[in-house]
Amino acid sequence: MRKLYYYSKSDLSFKAIGGARLSLMIASLVLLSSLVTMLSGYLGADLFGLKSLRADSMSRENSVLKAQLSSLNRRLDSFQLTMKSLGSSDDQLRTSVNLPAIPAETRMVAVGGVAENTDYGVSADANNLIASATKTLDALGREASLQENSYTDILQKYKSNQQLFAHIPAIDPIRGGIISDGFGMRFHPILHMRLMHEGIDLVADVGTHVHATGDGVVSYVGQRGGYGNVVEIDNGFGFSTVFGHLEKALVREGQKVKRGQVIALSGDTGLSTGPHLHYEVIKNGVHVNPTAYFFNGREYNEAGFYSELASK
Repeated sequence: MRKLYYYSKSDLSFKAIGGARLSLMIASLVLLSSLVTMLSGYLGADLFGLKSLRADSMSRENSVLKAQLSSLNRRLDSFQLTMKSLGSSDDQLRTSVNLPAIPAETRMVAVGGVAENTDYGVSADANNLIASATKTLDALGREASLQENSYTDILQKYKSNQQLFAHIPAIDPIRGGIISDGFGMRFHPILHMRLMHEGIDLVADVGTHVHATGDGVVSYVGQRGGYGNVVEIDNGFGFSTVFGHLEKALVREGQKVKRGQVIALSGDTGLSTGPHLHYEVIKNGVHVNPTAYFFNGREYNEAGFYSELASK
């Protein structure tokens, strides 16, 4: 067993601690430690200030967390304002593609929701901050989902509209053509009686290029009574167009054509008083005034839609 030594001032030398004296010192240390533990346990004393240090640390930590939660709530409020702005833009976009705006009640249901009184096991202030952030996040999630679905609808409608716009008979069948006889009731120049004129007549020399007025598929090529030689195009979306008194057709039945493409040469066939083109637009089985579909009067004609060659 190793010995313990102490320095004796009287003898000016180191002396070994005897067994009895060593035992007494150990016993005293054990007793002192036990007393400290007992006092701390029974009296709740924080003899070394450890509890105070922990309390201060937790207080600082809580302050930081509450500050961060407050900042998070402010940012979420800002995001909500952004979502409201997107909702306003969404209504404008839906109107531009001919979709009805989302009703205010639907948006309110998406943004609203029942607040849950959840106890997160923290202070009341922190609990309120967490609850507010959670509620706002839930609302933003529902609103973002509604907005995403709306944008999908807008994109699909836009694509559908692009196809519709390409098929609408929107240009003059003869570039710069002059209308000699309009749509509606008229006194027939040959039959000498009032009859419905179901199209328009455009002045054109024999052999003038006749253009498809919208994308479509040629549905008929041939003779048709007083119309003479005829080309008819199924433009889709309920539209069809008829071109009469032709000298020659340059397309065949079943052929796809594009707006502006040359489909025939004008002539003087059928019941006609002279060279011209008779042009009709039929919408859902009803004859309509073709000029109603000319974009902005004649300005659309200058947009480069005319092609001088027909696909054979």
